[in-house]
Amino acid sequence: MSPPDSAPPQDVTHPGELYGFLEALTLPGGASLCFESGDGTPWPVVVMDIVQEDSLCLDVSAVREIVPRLRRGETFQLLGQVEGAMLTTQALAVNEWREQGERLQVVCDYPQAVSVIHRRQSFRAALRAGMEVAVLLRVAGEDTSYEGRLCNLSLGGCLVALPLAAAAAIKPEKAIDSIRLTFPNQRHFELPASVRHVRTDEAWTQAQAGCEFIGLSSAMERLVWYCVKEIERESARTVMHTGRPLEPSTLFQSPDAARRDVSRRRQTRSQPGGAMASRLQKVADYLNAQLVQLKSGEPVASTQLSRSTDTLLTLWQQDREALLYASACLTQESHLVQHSLMVAVRLLDLAQSRRMAPERLKAVVACALLHDLGKGMLPDALLRDETLRLEEQTQLHSHVGMILERLEECRWLDKEVVTQVIGMANERLDGSGYPAGKRGDALPELARMMAVVDVADVMTRPRPGRAAWTQREVYRHLLTQDEGFDNTWVQRYIRRFGMAPIGSLALYANGALAWVQRHDAHGTPSQVHVVLNTRNPKRRLDQPLNGNDLDQLGGLKEAVNSARYRLTPV
Repeated sequence: MSPPDSAPPQDVTHPGELYGFLEALTLPGGASLCFESGDGTPWPVVVMDIVQEDSLCLDVSAVREIVPRLRRGETFQLLGQVEGAMLTTQALAVNEWREQGERLQVVCDYPQAVSVIHRRQSFRAALRAGMEVAVLLRVAGEDTSYEGRLCNLSLGGCLVALPLAAAAAIKPEKAIDSIRLTFPNQRHFELPASVRHVRTDEAWTQAQAGCEFIGLSSAMERLVWYCVKEIERESARTVMHTGRPLEPSTLFQSPDAARRDVSRRRQTRSQPGGAMASRLQKVADYLNAQLVQLKSGEPVASTQLSRSTDTLLTLWQQDREALLYASACLTQESHLVQHSLMVAVRLLDLAQSRRMAPERLKAVVACALLHDLGKGMLPDALLRDETLRLEEQTQLHSHVGMILERLEECRWLDKEVVTQVIGMANERLDGSGYPAGKRGDALPELARMMAVVDVADVMTRPRPGRAAWTQREVYRHLLTQDEGFDNTWVQRYIRRFGMAPIGSLALYANGALAWVQRHDAHGTPSQVHVVLNTRNPKRRLDQPLNGNDLDQLGGLKEAVNSARYRLTPV
């Protein structure tokens, strides 16, 4: 099937023109041999000699594995590229064998015609529903790989559908160590590439990364073109209703065992935090999509921000403790998104205890969701460095102004709330904060509350050059730094969330480690999920406890750093 944006296939039979096309196959890397039966794999061969209107001589020394098939008389076609066109000969067969030392050559009839497709370089073969090709992006300088799905493919590059969390972590123009394509029949190969752009879809449910291939060899180009043709062929097969049906492409024939394994994994997969975490995931998806938009130069999307904020408010009203726990369960998200969610949920919970007006509360929560997203527009190296020079610190501090500049379309946000929650989140009472170095009475109540909530979460997460702090260490720091933080709000925060906040990992006197899921009226854990006993660390546990059953654990010792035990919420 010809590409939709190319000229239809043209059969060339004119002797002079036909010879010109065939002569181009004699260039290094110019020809591939493809059997008419089998999986359609292109095998690199060398066109050694052309006797016009008589014969072709091919060197197959480099692909001895195809010799048995040629000796059995299997027919084949020659494929090649000529100045932006793809050519395919008619079916050919071996007539003569020639062996010269280690060289092995075959002679076949001179083709009477070649089919030529003149195509544009930008042509991309799109994958239809049900044509799943897995993609793995390995970004240069990063340990994390990103899984996606192939949307279309061309000789120049491809479009990859990515989860929003993955897309938010990738910046345009990033070099990729490799992009790995795995077809349903488990055939796979890797290509060097770079990311040209990352965008969300219209519904903000997934993202798409446009990738450009870099420095492909002739053999790799032939392989990519073969895959492009097979995608086109499989697409045509699935929509044809008349005429002789096409044989299925072997690239898209998934082994039964692999299908069963995937199905089994999907059935056993569960979401930590239950239904509440699944609903909160939609807000995380918004944050990831918003990060993608911000990196592309777009403003904050007013409607999507409003909807996500309404979702948080609704979830809090339905079950505040389940929401607090769920906000600790989305551990697959980036630290930036996890932090934004946790700060928004805890600021919402703390503000509700102060009986804030609904319109103002919504603006507070919305601003908390956004307050750190400007960091997503900064260079990655700036966020990873343990120590920063003065000019680098200034650049880091610019994240506040960067997000403020993108709020022009969110006219429903109270400007005073925006200034206090976003603009002053990093200010300190002693003037040591940023971006303006405000101090004392220049910082209103909302800004003081936000500063406590923000730092209380930041310090429980690892940073370059510093491990995550325990909850006790965080509280001790906030209580002893009264020159920087409002002590009244620190104490309100501690009373509200307790020494072992919901979503934290608590250590008990008998050595048990348990995820805190609910509190009693005094801020003490009343429902936990025991996952490990430190006295027998090789044995994992799975035991929910509540009420009087908690007595078997002994007294609560402290909330610990979950990363130390490599544990995530259940």
